[in-house]
Amino acid sequence: MSVRSMQGNPHIWEQLAWDDMSATEQALWTALGWQADRWDSNNAPASADKEWSELTIQEQNAARGLGFTEQIWNATEDE
Repeated sequence: MSVRSMQGNPHIWEQLAWDDMSATEQALWTALGWQADRWDSNNAPASADKEWSELTIQEQNAARGLGFTEQIWNATEDE
């Protein structure tokens, strides 16, 4: 598995530990500023507080690769 389908439900990511993710998923989250220690302690990087339009092109591409759309990203609050 490279990237699991969140099927419009971004909260699936919250149920996973860093080590539960594929290398591809980890790379995409890393592009958004996450690392294992941050992820497992829910210490969100700056990208988590940005609206889609504030993300860099690289961050938008990583978010898209994880299954986010602009609408889903903007409606999702890091918990």
